[in-house]
This record gives sequence, C-alpha cells and structure tokens, in this order.
Amino acid sequence: MKMLATILIVLIPCAAAGRENPNIVLILSDDVGIGDIRSFYEPSKVSTPNIDKLGAQGIRFTQAYAPGAVCSPSRYSLLTGLYPYRGPLRYQNATPTSPLTVDTDVMTLPEFLQQQGYRTAHIGKWHLGFGDSETGVINWAGDIKPGAHELGFDYQLALPANHSDNFKTYVENGRLLWLKDSVTKLDGKPTKDQLTQVRLDDEVDSTLTAKALEFIDANRNQPFFLYLALVATHTHITPQEQFRGTSEIGQLGDYINELDYHVGEVMAKLDELGLRDNTIVIFSSDNGGQEKDTRRAGANLDLRVDSHDVALKAKTAKTDARTKFGHRTNGDLRGYKGSNFEGGFRVPFIVRWPQRIDSGLEFNQVIALTDIFATTAGLLGMTLPESVGRDSFDFSPVLLGNKVEHPVRASLVLQTGRGSLAFRQGNWKLRYKNTPETDDEKAGFLDSPLELYDLANDPGESNDVVDTHPEQVIAMKRQLSKILQQGHAR
Repeated sequence: MKMLATILIVLIPCAAAGRENPNIVLILSDDVGIGDIRSFYEPSKVSTPNIDKLGAQGIRFTQAYAPGAVCSPSRYSLLTGLYPYRGPLRYQNATPTSPLTVDTDVMTLPEFLQQQGYRTAHIGKWHLGFGDSETGVINWAGDIKPGAHELGFDYQLALPANHSDNFKTYVENGRLLWLKDSVTKLDGKPTKDQLTQVRLDDEVDSTLTAKALEFIDANRNQPFFLYLALVATHTHITPQEQFRGTSEIGQLGDYINELDYHVGEVMAKLDELGLRDNTIVIFSSDNGGQEKDTRRAGANLDLRVDSHDVALKAKTAKTDARTKFGHRTNGDLRGYKGSNFEGGFRVPFIVRWPQRIDSGLEFNQVIALTDIFATTAGLLGMTLPESVGRDSFDFSPVLLGNKVEHPVRASLVLQTGRGSLAFRQGNWKLRYKNTPETDDEKAGFLDSPLELYDLANDPGESNDVVDTHPEQVIAMKRQLSKILQQGHAR
C-alpha cells in the first residue's frame, strides 16, 4: 500500500518546481485552549508576546479544531490525515506502554516529506505507542520498534506518553536514554535505580527545545521538518525556576510564560540562521484546555530546583487559575478537554511563512489538525492521492491568498477519548450526549441522545435546538454515517 502511494505522489506534477522547498516547523502545545493565548482571547490575563508576534507575522485561524478532545487521537490524526476513528485505538488515549497506534502501512506526513527530500524529526511528547500491534515492546532495554522511525522520522527524542508518564527518561532513536549497562531486560518502565540519571519535570520543555534548536542548526542547509511537541500545559504544571511567580494567574500562567519563551527561542534561531523567510511555522494545541487538575498532578516529581512551592502548587495549578484568578482557559466556549462541547476541541492555530503568506490576517475558516497533511502538500505545489490522508483537506489556497469560493471543509467529525461524537456541518453542530456502548452502527451507535447547536448564533452552545430542526438532524446523521462507513471524508 505504501509503495503504491509513493508512486502516485511522485507522479503528481509539482507546481512549485524550481523553487527551494520551505522548511517546516510544527510546534504543538498540550492542553492549551484559546483563552491561554492573548491574541486569541483578548480579556485573558496571560502574556504570550512571542506567540502573539508569530500570529501578527502570519495568519490566525479562529475556528481551528483538534479532531480529538484528548491527546492521542489528535496526534494520530495530525500524522496520518485520518480521523482518529480510523485508527486502532479509535477513541482512547494510548498508555505509556501501548503498541504503536499508527499502522506502518499508512502513509504519514513525515514519510511524505522524506520523499520530497526532507530531513525529519519528532522531538517531544509522542503518546502514540511503540512496538508491534500484537505484543507491544517485548524488551524496553533493547530496540524499541516499530516507532517513529518506521513512520518517517529520521530522528526522535520523545517522552513515551506525556509529562506525567513516570518513565523518568526519554526514548532517543529507538532506545531508552540513561539506562544502566547492567539492565538488559525490561518489561516496562525503568525504575530510578536502573537509570544513570532521571528526567527532571521542571526541565522537560527546555530540554526538548534545546534539542530542537540543535536539529535546526544541523540541518540548516537542507529542507527539514521539525515536529516539536512541547508538554506545556499538560500535568504536571512545573515551570522552570526562572518563570515561577511571573504570571497574574498563578503557576499555570508561569507555565504558559515558559511555553511562550520556548516558541520565541525557535523563532530567534530561525532568524539567526537566515531561515525565517522560507520556513513555515505552525503553532497549535492537541485539544482544548483542562478544567481542573487530575489526581496525579504534582505526584512523584523530580525537580532541578524546588522553589516557590512549585511541587505543592502543581497539585492545584489549573483549578487555582480558574477559581482564584478567573482564568478562562477556553475563553467563552463551553466545555473543557475531554468533552465534546467546543471547549474540548477548539484550539489556537497560527501559520507563518513570510516568503509566501501575508501577515496580520485572521480567518474564520473551519480547519483541523487533520488538514495539516494535505495543506503541506498543497504548499509544496502537490496534491495527495485519494488513498493518502483521506480525511485531510487542503487549506493552502486560503494561506496563499487565492480566491476561495467554498469553505475548505463542508463538515468535521470530532470525538472524545471515550467515544462520544460531535459533528459539525457548516454552522450546525450535532453533539451526542452519551458514550456509545458499541461502535457498531447497527447496534445504535448513532442513535444515542443528541443535541443540536447553531454555532453562528450560539457559539457558547447554550441553546439546544434539536427539537425545532428535525430535518437538519436527520440530514447530518445521514452524512456522518456516510463518512464513517465509506472510510474517507475528502
């Protein structure tokens, strides 16, 4: 299947032939809602000057969506151009020791870019599993594969799941870092006494960013794709010492300040190397902001510096920001991470490419992380074949200032980590109220209770109009069923 896709892609003419391909830097934050970025929610008390500057120099999308309301589904969709529903996990998050959740026969974004001569890297949170689909990783002290390399990444430095996965180390190019030579067999996470050093919770994003800057430096003379998946603002909320006490909304705001600083570091490196004009920079988040802290927040921390009560505040940082300081992580949207209200899915989304994209623009086109695949191809002057990225839509004409007569997307399938669906079509949104007991449509998968919202007039989803628009509900259910059954949306 991959071989066929490869041939098709190569045979499609490139409208940009003769022009040097741009570098691509994709910065994906974690659990960051629109209210966490100043330029996306003006009443916010946060300060994000570097991200705001990036938006002012490029294009901001005010109706951008993560296809999943939790981490793994969105990350699967970003790399494959497929709705999370198509993948082996379908709805759920991967665990730190889950098998690889992307089929190695599926063409991915980094693999597509490798074919165009790009050097590719994933640095940061992975959360897509490692190992064979049947067995997972048999020995974590040995080769950890299949993984990122088999999906098209030349280099990887990864947290296996997320900031709170308790692995206490990183995976670099298919091997655990810092594992003692005496450890030759490992069924799962290493213990601290099996490592020569441990991952520090207040230095994760600074470590990842430093490695990202190294990658940019080393590949300055060839096209590169960098997928930098920072952990802020996922639990644990453990900002580095220099950022503690710098925000008006407590420790969560301190962590947002650190996130913004690292985005600024990447921008400065591109400027330093003269790569700014021909580098596409994308900034977004994997889902909306979280309402409150999990029970694991602040547990089992390893810190470089334990100051400003950082460990204690990590336990309640998100709750404190909301209840003590009035922070609205998702702005005026209803719902939070994990829910199928708008707050679970709507994310900040910025694209900058000074050489080709006008600055300071704002669009309300409905787009999704799923669309990065087809849009990247479009920006390279190429079109994906039908067999690749089947749910990914190309919004490059919007970015390049071409006349666009129709919306990029006619519809969008959204889902939570527990299987509850939402379906947007135009300004209408169907929201399924319950988690289905089965994903078998014949068993009533699409017949659970639902709500209907007119997002054009009710963006806060306060007025359910399901009873007054029965024809709209029937039409949308029919279209949703078709998309799920036929295996593609594009």
